[in-house]
Amino acid sequence: MAKIEPADSRITITDTSQGLRIVMPCRRSWLVICFLGFWICGWGVGEIMVTRQFLDGDAPPEGELFLLAWLGVWTLGGVFAIYAWLWQVMGKEMLTVHGQTFKTRRDIGGFGFDKEYDLVQIRDLRVGHLGVNPLDFSSSLQLWGVGGGVIAFDYGARTYRFGAELDEAEAKQIVTAIKQRYRIPSSKGT
Repeated sequence: MAKIEPADSRITITDTSQGLRIVMPCRRSWLVICFLGFWICGWGVGEIMVTRQFLDGDAPPEGELFLLAWLGVWTLGGVFAIYAWLWQVMGKEMLTVHGQTFKTRRDIGGFGFDKEYDLVQIRDLRVGHLGVNPLDFSSSLQLWGVGGGVIAFDYGARTYRFGAELDEAEAKQIVTAIKQRYRIPSSKGT
């Protein structure tokens, strides 16, 4: 019988002068990276060909509106595919807790947007259920590794998530590290 070795954690948890900092690299899926890379190449060819046809006036006059609409949708699809590919190749989520600020960031090569929350208003930090709901936009993006998350917290009347593609053990490690350093009530009244 083969002995299974324990897996190493991908996350790093550090206490810095800027507070608690947790870095969660994207879990790479070579299938998604290869598929999207191939698809983006085909997308680029289609984008160039249709744009040239439209700009050169080679499109039939009755089809110009359709061609323009198709090009718009095709362009948006390509932008999403490029984002998903870049996320797979070099994406990471970062969490910083400093003072009364709880900040999450989805970072791709140094670029990204921060979401900042008031630590006092956060309730019930937990490892949440990670089911994919095709009717929820954020949940449906989990297939591509760019949406949702296994760690959840309540903030006002909404639930927010982060930690996409974390294993349950890694998520528990993060929740424990935060709760050891900061008092986060389990519900609104406590």
